Formats: sequence, structure tokens, C-alpha cells
Amino acid sequence: VTKPLKEEFESMTETPVYCITNGYDKADFDQLVEPDGFFNITHTGLFAADGNPETLWKVLAEKCGEDEEFRKLLRIRLVGKTDREITESVISCGLAENLRNLGYQTHLVATREQMGASVLLLPQRKEPEYKSVLTGKIFEYMASGHPILGIGMTECAMSELLDETRSGRMIEWDDAEGMKDFIDTCWEKFRNDDRTSDTADISGYSRRELTAKMARLMESLLE
Repeated sequence: VTKPLKEEFESMTETPVYCITNGYDKADFDQLVEPDGFFNITHTGLFAADGNPETLWKVLAEKCGEDEEFRKLLRIRLVGKTDREITESVISCGLAENLRNLGYQTHLVATREQMGASVLLLPQRKEPEYKSVLTGKIFEYMASGHPILGIGMTECAMSELLDETRSGRMIEWDDAEGMKDFIDTCWEKFRNDDRTSDTADISGYSRRELTAKMARLMESLLE
């Protein structure tokens, strides 16, 4: 389901190998979500302790100390099962009043939260095998049209996809300056009520298109 895995299989066999990634359902994003007036940094799905972006919490806390408007409007929205270490880390940085831990929600609510985000948070777990992983939610994040802040390896399958689609950026776990620049850019867009998206055409990652790709592959094999 990713290019690195495709290359790994190709090294093992003479049989042709094709890559068909996961994707998104366009219908999930047909709902209308009005902005709530807050600068929402949103994470949906499982948020494991070994993917805790501690540097980001410190960057946000520092910006809150420098910018009163940012402090009042910042919301860190966690939608899904979140390990206790994550929330404790956010609170220890002085961001308790900015935290909204919604817990487990339906898929419809999760996609609604993605559409209402100012920034979508995509931290990698700190495990080497994640270099070849594309999480399912990265495609939904892309479909929302909002900027994606990836935190982890800058040379990996997720980084390549974000670059290809212009939907976000992967930043190393301890790169505080890179995170600050990303947040500052998104904050300025928010303050200017700029809702334009820089994301390229991602229709090729819709599940309808991916299913058609698989069907064409099966037909070619039959021929």
C-alpha cells in the first residue's frame, strides 16, 4: 500500500508488483461545517504515547505567552482514544484551558472535526517501520483541504505524499523552529480569514478511483 513496501516486494520476486494505497470517501466530506471562530489544531484517531509531540506543545505554550489573541483562540482538539501521557504533556505545558479532549467519536464526527480544523496534526510513532507507513487518516486529512502538520521523519512515505499533494509538511520531532514557522503561517491565514487551500488535485486517492485502478489491473491480468 506504499511505494517503499512496493520496492521491498520487488526486490524479492520476479512477479510484477503494483501499489494501490488507502484512500478517502468523497461523501464523508460533503457535509457543511461552518468555522467556529477558534484556531483549532485537531488530531483524530488513536493518539499513542510514543507519538507524543512534546516539542509542539512547548512551541504552542511559548506562542500563547507572546500573543494574547492566540492564547484566547487556540484550541487543541483531540478526537479519538488518546493516551493519558498525551493530555498530561499538554497540561504540563500550561495549555489546560486550550485543550478539548473529545474522546472516542463516530467516524462522521471525526470527519466533521477534520473539516473544522485550522491545522491537522499527524504525528508519527517513534518506530523505524513507520518510514514505510501511510496511515489511513492521512488521506482523510488531505480530503479536508486543511494544512497538515506532520511530526516525525522527513524522509518517509508520509513526507513524500504531503510534498506530492502540497497538503502539508513533515517536521522532525525536535525541530521547534520548523513547527513555529508552520504554526505562524497557518495562524496568519486564520487571522486573515483566508480559507483557500494549497492542496493539489487528490481525486486519484478517492476510494472510487482506487477501486477503478484495481479493476483495471484485474482486467489486464485476465487479458
